[in-house]
Amino acid sequence: MTYRPDIDGLRAVSILSVLLFHAKFPLFSGGYIGVDVFFVISGYLIGSIVLNDAQRGSFSLADFYVRRIRRILPALFAALAVTAVLALFLLSPQELKSFSQNLAATTLFSSNIVYYLKSGYFENAAEMNPLLHTWSLGVEQQFYIVFPLALLALLPYGRLVWVAVLLTAAAASFALSVFLVRDHPVAAFYLLPPRLWELVLGALLAFGAVPDFRGRAARELASTLGAALILVSVFALTEATAFPGYAALLPCLGAALVIHAGRSGRTAVGTMLTLRPVVFIGLISYSMYIWHWPLMVFARFYKGRDLTTRETLILLAIIAAVSLLSWRLIEIPFRKPRAESGRRPSMVFARTGWAMAGLAGVGLIGHLTNGLPQRFADYAPQDISGRELYKEHTCFLETDQPPEAWPGLEHCRIGSLKAEAPTALLWGDSFAAHYVPGLQTVADTLPFNIVQYTASGCPPIKDLPVNARPNCQEFNSRVEEIIDRNGIRIVIMAARWEWYMDTNALDLRRLHETVDALLNRGIRIVVLGQSPVFRFRNPYDHTYFMKSERAYSITGQAADQPLITATRGAQFVDTSDYFCDPDPCKSLPLCRIRDDQGFYFLDQGHFSTHGSILLVQSIQEILSAPDPAYGE
Repeated sequence: MTYRPDIDGLRAVSILSVLLFHAKFPLFSGGYIGVDVFFVISGYLIGSIVLNDAQRGSFSLADFYVRRIRRILPALFAALAVTAVLALFLLSPQELKSFSQNLAATTLFSSNIVYYLKSGYFENAAEMNPLLHTWSLGVEQQFYIVFPLALLALLPYGRLVWVAVLLTAAAASFALSVFLVRDHPVAAFYLLPPRLWELVLGALLAFGAVPDFRGRAARELASTLGAALILVSVFALTEATAFPGYAALLPCLGAALVIHAGRSGRTAVGTMLTLRPVVFIGLISYSMYIWHWPLMVFARFYKGRDLTTRETLILLAIIAAVSLLSWRLIEIPFRKPRAESGRRPSMVFARTGWAMAGLAGVGLIGHLTNGLPQRFADYAPQDISGRELYKEHTCFLETDQPPEAWPGLEHCRIGSLKAEAPTALLWGDSFAAHYVPGLQTVADTLPFNIVQYTASGCPPIKDLPVNARPNCQEFNSRVEEIIDRNGIRIVIMAARWEWYMDTNALDLRRLHETVDALLNRGIRIVVLGQSPVFRFRNPYDHTYFMKSERAYSITGQAADQPLITATRGAQFVDTSDYFCDPDPCKSLPLCRIRDDQGFYFLDQGHFSTHGSILLVQSIQEILSAPDPAYGE
């Protein structure tokens, strides 16, 4: 193949998008699409290599896999080994057990499948997984297994048949992605079948499925449009975007246009991509992808909070230095070994097998020993109560449950029925359900009956589509009917607001319209601001390892201001006031996470039974304020 520096430049755009997204620079809210651009590039390069070998009659599975092993595995295995050592010193037993499972899965090219089964990409717990980024390598490695085998089977039929089969596979994969992204978004995100079209799109370009652009004007138009599609994706998409599905067309078609225009001749975009600093970043982009995420996660573990801007810039410089060393000392030597033994397929496969067995064995040991708790003589995690009181699957619906599963007021009443008293509705997601333990404690002293209407990941905002929660809109659309039919006079709204709103003007408007619709019905509204959310997974682990009963919250009063504006007319309660104080030295609030009676939280942000009771008792007077509609 003829070397194309513009493709290395496109790699640079991809890795910088991912890096700045993971570094939490708000401008790069859609930077995760860099992975999709990588997929198209990978499909194009692999397609080109396989096609060239096939047309010369020299295609060999053994040679193909040897090249892939040399290109991918040395830097990956080095990063996994270093990450495992850091995990041994920094992670709690519970976290190390989870890490060990992920380590074994990554070594066996199946981490994307494990993450599909375990969690979602944008969950707080997932953000603290040092190997989360390896899901994309799992997708690529599975493609490397499937693609050459399929080509071998089609080898006798010629290029036109290959292109027809690839087009069919791409169309089926894209249709599957669109279908899954609504009802099964985690599967659409992580698994190869709904991602296959992105890789095949690149392969189709390599196989000549699209005619070359004739003339400079056509090339310039295509490359400029392609670059624009990528940039729009980086700056306009967010974590709330249903992805991949239709949204993935933007970066993937953008990458395809840039690649294909560059194949046809020089362009202005291609010239910018071939600038030496840009190409250099592209050359080290693989190492940068491999190393950046574990370093970011462990930095946050060490600090116990998000990094400041200064700390982030220092970390980015460290990542660049580590990536350069990895590229120079690991990638280059292994890609072009000098010794004859390093070039023989049998020796490459044997050494790879031993390395895989060693890393997978380390993962197995960590799993079987439950994270080596003997590292800490007095480590004794506690079971923190709270979640078991949510009334899951009935009054707190899970993702796969339809709105009809909510059983009604009689089954979801909190406390005993008070005759002639008005009824209040607790409406929201799990950050509303975590008030149930506290409300049960004070229910009989409140001047109203209270009913629970909550669903996982579903905020109390009408007409808001929520990625990964296909039943949410219908669930919320039933609220007004429930209010009217049952004479409800008070609505308590609560949610993990940051997940749905951020500063999105459309979502804020939808919330404002929801509040206005209730106010027009004469409803009294109490909006509970978001409770603190932390970077730890378990509060016991935080107090044990950080030696502190306080922690930095990633949410606080500053995040509540858009919420207060959007809910004007309602009574707003800042729940973080009861646990947090502004830290004069940092931008994040510092919060108490326990007292002598126990922990206030059961995980990274949900109240424990103890915390829920404490908070509800603290705001009981606010909740019990007279309702003007009843003249009390």
